[in-house]
Amino acid sequence: MKSTEQKNDMRTKHHSSQRGQVLILVALLLVVLIGFVGLAIDSGRTYGVKAKLNSAVDAAAIAGARALAQGASDPLREAAAIQAAKDYYVANFPTNFQGATLVALTNADVSATHDLASGYWTINVKGSAVMPVTLMGLLGFSDVAVSAEGGAIRRDLDIILVLDSSGSIGTALPGLKAAAINFVNKFNAGSNGDRVGLVTFASGGVLDVPINKTGARGFNKATVTNAINALTSTGSTAAAEGMRKALNDINGVPVAARSSLRMIVFFSDGAPNDVPAKFCNGAVTGGVCTASAANQPTGDLYSETAGPGTSRATSLYDYQRRDSSLGTYANIATLPIRGLPLTDAMGVAIPGSEVPLASFNNIRALTPVSPANGVLFPYTNTRCNVNKAARNMVENVADTTRSQKIKLYSIALGAAVTTAEITFCSYGASESGANILKRLANTSDSDTHSTTQPTGLYVWAANASELDAAFSTIASEILRLSK
Repeated sequence: MKSTEQKNDMRTKHHSSQRGQVLILVALLLVVLIGFVGLAIDSGRTYGVKAKLNSAVDAAAIAGARALAQGASDPLREAAAIQAAKDYYVANFPTNFQGATLVALTNADVSATHDLASGYWTINVKGSAVMPVTLMGLLGFSDVAVSAEGGAIRRDLDIILVLDSSGSIGTALPGLKAAAINFVNKFNAGSNGDRVGLVTFASGGVLDVPINKTGARGFNKATVTNAINALTSTGSTAAAEGMRKALNDINGVPVAARSSLRMIVFFSDGAPNDVPAKFCNGAVTGGVCTASAANQPTGDLYSETAGPGTSRATSLYDYQRRDSSLGTYANIATLPIRGLPLTDAMGVAIPGSEVPLASFNNIRALTPVSPANGVLFPYTNTRCNVNKAARNMVENVADTTRSQKIKLYSIALGAAVTTAEITFCSYGASESGANILKRLANTSDSDTHSTTQPTGLYVWAANASELDAAFSTIASEILRLSK
């Protein structure tokens, strides 16, 4: 038999062995527990780095898309896009964020591809960062690689800029020119870029710079800039003729060659007051003008802005020039039912497309004449009728424009657009220039807003100093849609 001392010694050795085993198990469990804690901590850090890297990559892709406006050829635009992507990538990832090191982009990490058939540019960016771990080092890890990818699509644009250069622009003209030129500079010029054309109007309308009608894209910025700088402020407001010329020009691009986004940007400081049409300065018999050819002039009939609304409008201007008088025509007793036509992609007048003088939305009814005058000349020539027709016609062309999925934007200047401007037609509050410009753009707050047509944007500048911001707002909206 073992002595009591021997038994106690055995118990002591057994307990020591158990304590050693427990310590080993505790140590192992602590390592695992620390590893799980480290995993939780470092996973949270990794998630934060991943989110920040995603933001940097997205910013890089968007910046690359915007930079496509630089360069006269696709290789130059591609180089500009890649450099902009690299710059914005670094700028949008804070130095040493969560201890991570951003891996610099190489040319292989950024791609800018142009599909000429569809007019789409695709920008892709791949980025990565290396983040050192904390407690996960106990499990044998030293760092974690984080990656992200982002992309942006930019669509080529067909844009017609329509500028009011009437006499009321006055001292605001330098500000208008500067704002319009800054607007133009935001778009891709050169081969395979955006297409930009220019129409200006006063007492008549002028296609100053036609949009590129060839299969190639692009435009000459110097030509557009020079045309804008050459503008003078004079004449009345033949808005309908400006809009008609813009629609005809943008539709002059062959259907197969048109860009995927087509837009008209329309600027004015007031309401329309000229009607473009062919008039009869003489007798109408059986609905037919019997005056000589010389007395059947085509031009812009000016309603004037003051005086009795029931008196005749007599001043006629050249509809193809901004401010060239054709003279006074005292014998225009009636107005035609329609004005000048729209044209097809070949520049040929479309039968039946002549712009109606009547309102398509029945907002402004014109006073008819006796039925004895026939259906071709159903309206009395009064200043009020001419003024109503001038407003109706620009909205009619705009409605046709939007029905073809061409997006319209409008920019207004000054206090005059917030009033009806004339008193001889008893216009209400809804007849301000601002309301008309909102209708042109089909804004969501317009009283004639159509959900079946593109919704545009209206921006008002109180004075010339605000014009650049107004044009920039429209440009930003257009570029946003192009991505």
